[in-house]
Amino acid sequence: MFFMERIDIIGFVGVATSMLSFLAYGKIQRRIIIMLAIGLLFTYSLLKPIYPFAVLMILVFVFYIIQIVKLQKSKASIVLLEVEYDNNYIVEFVKNYKKDIYNYFPFYEPHKSHKCFLVMRDMNLAGILIGSITENVLTIEVDYTKPIYRDKEIGNYIFKKNPGYFKKIGIQKIVAKSFHNGHSQFLKKMGFEQTFIDNQLFFVKSLD
Repeated sequence: MFFMERIDIIGFVGVATSMLSFLAYGKIQRRIIIMLAIGLLFTYSLLKPIYPFAVLMILVFVFYIIQIVKLQKSKASIVLLEVEYDNNYIVEFVKNYKKDIYNYFPFYEPHKSHKCFLVMRDMNLAGILIGSITENVLTIEVDYTKPIYRDKEIGNYIFKKNPGYFKKIGIQKIVAKSFHNGHSQFLKKMGFEQTFIDNQLFFVKSLD
């Protein structure tokens, strides 16, 4: 009886884990949780045993892997739309994600001189990019993406695959100052190099 109860616990944990996936922010995090849930439910179905349910879990696993592969092969449509600093989308976006944005960019203050972009992914507002331009240098003020879209695809598009966009508006160098370890790691992966400017540590990426 005790053994059977322990088996049931595995099943309940599997169901709870699958429900937890709906609360996951990032795509990678959600995938890990779903795979864990499938593994727990498959184990439960073998120990119980409920073989038809085990077969179902195998089919679910295969279907999920196929969907992941399809998503990896498909290319997301990412577009930068330039807007004014007081654009309603920018204002509302910052207001809605204010706590998290200021966690990464604690000294950000809106200014009319800022160059502002809406980052659209598959026609959904995925993030914002705000910077100030001095001569041919873009200094990033805010580079924020919604948690659900933090899979590096947007970053790769902006900083690696499409640098020509910035060159067209006369930018030859992008500079960023990081106040968060996660942001620092992201900048390094995007090809930024750590450099001291006026005795302050910055991340710099040349577009030459």
